[in-house]
Order: sequence, then structure tokens, then C-alpha cells
Amino acid sequence: MQLILPSIPNALENGERFPQPNWSAIAEWVDTHVRNCSLNQVWTELAREWLEMLRVSLGDDYTIAESAEFLLVAKDDVRLSNRILESCEHTRLTILKALPVVARDDGFGKHVVLAFADTNSYYDYISDFYPDEGEFALSGGLFLDRGYGHFAFCMAYGDDHERTIAHELNHNLLRHLPLPLWLNEGVTQVMEDTAVGSSYFIVDHEIVRRHRAYWNSETIDAFWSGDSFFSPDDGQELSYHLSQVLFRNLVSDFSKQIPQFLNTADYADAGNGALQQLCGVSLGDRVKQFLGHGSWEPGRTYSDVD
Repeated sequence: MQLILPSIPNALENGERFPQPNWSAIAEWVDTHVRNCSLNQVWTELAREWLEMLRVSLGDDYTIAESAEFLLVAKDDVRLSNRILESCEHTRLTILKALPVVARDDGFGKHVVLAFADTNSYYDYISDFYPDEGEFALSGGLFLDRGYGHFAFCMAYGDDHERTIAHELNHNLLRHLPLPLWLNEGVTQVMEDTAVGSSYFIVDHEIVRRHRAYWNSETIDAFWSGDSFFSPDDGQELSYHLSQVLFRNLVSDFSKQIPQFLNTADYADAGNGALQQLCGVSLGDRVKQFLGHGSWEPGRTYSDVD
């Protein structure tokens, strides 16, 4: 089947450097024009055509590779592409098995993975998903939950690609849940360790000292809202670490309640209501357990983090 993406009205927009599909216009066209076809096949073909345009923009050094569940754009290196795709397939099955009533592989079309070889190409691409103004922390990989959800990462940041894949793919498989960002990142880091079979997580005197020096009523509010995860200062590192501390401690104390907590937690109250209902404790109680006395409770209604 041949679908000519550029022939769909308003299907393509100009990004910073790369063509960006208008997925709303494309979805409307599919709903109107596609009949008696597998929607999974249709959306996979649309994704292939989009990725071919992206590959052309990146140059001849890039290629498109494919496995049972994934489409990949990466440097033209067969061994590298096979390794990335094998990691993706393994990680997907691992997460679905580890979170059987939580993670979901819904939707149509294969998963899309973009492995950029250099930082310039990577940041040129992801800049289309950020506001025009602002100060943002560096990143090595992102799940881009807009339209045809996909994830991108930069190969130039080292060889630990399996860990990045596990992290971003877990975000993909939890995208249907209205999770507060701290909880999303907490469970994702634990699933990342599960998928790769190792962990960098430690809690020592130095990291505890840094946490207790950083967190106060203002910064903890940014943690509950999710804003601190994008902070260009120590807030980003400490937010990721605190989210993992909280989630690991919850798993230790309330393992049976964790699946239902993940399925019912809502970003609007940072998950506090679900935690109180299921476990009989508040988020403030859990932070106090780690940081000591303070004003740790979520104090307002929060918005989803785009």
C-alpha cells in the first residue's frame, strides 16, 4: 500500500530543521478516507513515509531499519541498528510483563525510535517540541508525546543506549495514565533498571545532605508540579533521585497497592489522594520519612506537564 503523505492537505509543517507532520490533520484524513484497511498497517505506512522524509533531511549517512514492533532511524550501520532494535523488542516485553495491569501497548502503527548521531541534529529535532523561549536542561533522550508518540535519543552521549531506550519506552507504555511526573519518573527509573539488569541507584550521606539543603516548601511544590525536572540547576538531578527514593520506598512498604496506585494517581493532586485512599499515608508523610520535618504536602491543583 502506498500512501502519499505530502498529498494529505496540511499534513506537513516546517520545523526548525526537519519536516514535522501535522498529526491532527493526518488523523482526520485517515478517519475520513481509509476504509476496509488495517489501521495498524495504515499508520505504520504513514510512519514509514514520515521517517523517509526525516532520513533524507538527515543525509545519506542515515537509514531506516525495522523489526516486528519498531521503526528506527539511525546511522547506516547494520550491526548498530540490529542492536538497538533487539534492545527495543526485549525492553517492550520486559515492561509489559513487569507491569501487566499498568503498562499498555495501545494505538496503531509501530513504535518509532530516532537515534541521532550528533548533538546538533538531536537538539535541532527536539527543539520543535519546546517553547520558543526559556532555559532548559540538557537531555540525552526524550519521549515525545505529541501526535504519533515516539522517542529520540542522542548516540553522542555514550554507549548506554539500552538504558535510554528502556527509560523512554516505559514513558511510551504509560502514556495513557494521568501520572504526576514524579511518579512517572520514579517507576520509569525502576523499570529501566529491571530491563537492563543493573542499577546506578545509591543513597549515601552526600546525596542526603544535598537533598536536605535543596528542598523547601517552594522547591517541593515545583517537584509535585513537575517543573523541577526541567530545572537547569541541581533541581533536575535531585528531582529524578527523589522520585526514585519515593517510589522504591512505596514499593517496599506497599507492594500490593502499587498497581492500583499507578492506575489511579492523578497529576492534579500529585497522586496524593490515591495514595491516601490506598495506603493511608500522604505524600508529605513519605517525604518526611526521607527529608525530616518540613512543609512537604502538595499545596494546590497541578496541571499536566507537556
